[in-house]
Amino acid sequence: MRLAIFSDIHGNLEALQAFIQDVRHRRVHRYMCLGDIVGYGANPNECIERIRTLPKMNCVLGNHDAAAIWRYSPYSMTKDAKEVILWTIDQLIRDNSVFLKQLRPKLIMGGLCFVHANPYNPEAYRYVINRKYAMRSFAAARQRLTFIGHSHRPVIITKKNFFQITFESPKGSIAYSLEKVKKQIINCGSIGQPRDGDPRACYCIFDTRENEVEFHRIAYDFQSAASKITSAGLPDFLGSRLARGR
Repeated sequence: MRLAIFSDIHGNLEALQAFIQDVRHRRVHRYMCLGDIVGYGANPNECIERIRTLPKMNCVLGNHDAAAIWRYSPYSMTKDAKEVILWTIDQLIRDNSVFLKQLRPKLIMGGLCFVHANPYNPEAYRYVINRKYAMRSFAAARQRLTFIGHSHRPVIITKKNFFQITFESPKGSIAYSLEKVKKQIINCGSIGQPRDGDPRACYCIFDTRENEVEFHRIAYDFQSAASKITSAGLPDFLGSRLARGR
């Protein structure tokens, strides 16, 4: 089976459309979204609706999704994030709010763990960006592989090190063979808000037969996405940062 895993779309329809167009040519059998469909970007409804049409798709709840349905307080977020979430709450149509309310914070499927931030306290939304939180995550997950998002950076984590995935421009795909016994945490990166210095949308595909994970980057029209943010009256910074991937 080939499973496409993606996260942190953040209302960026242009990036999401580029992902969907790219992944269709990669022999994918199922889709897994690791949350944060909304927040930051200007197309929350359109992004939810496009994701809902993907075949054999599952999704977990991200912190911005949770804030958009008041399951997580927008007032605990940064000023810009809070402003966009309050705007998003007003924009969401009923069917899309219901969809977010039905999402669970963690899914276990096929011996794999899927969660937005971390497996030991999924709704606290702490980042797995250092050894302390990596060890807590390894202790909490019984599964060999845990897939996460949230930090917007593609990374493979073992108990010994953090292996950040870097792409030699213009190469947009890299594949890694996974260890068959040891536990690993894999961050798939971000579709709509990359923060590793590469503005291209990022996702991964896990090939269960080959025990291999492929990371893919796709260029998209970030100028249009930024322009929509400005036109919606949302903070300009959230659009300008798309060009920097920061």
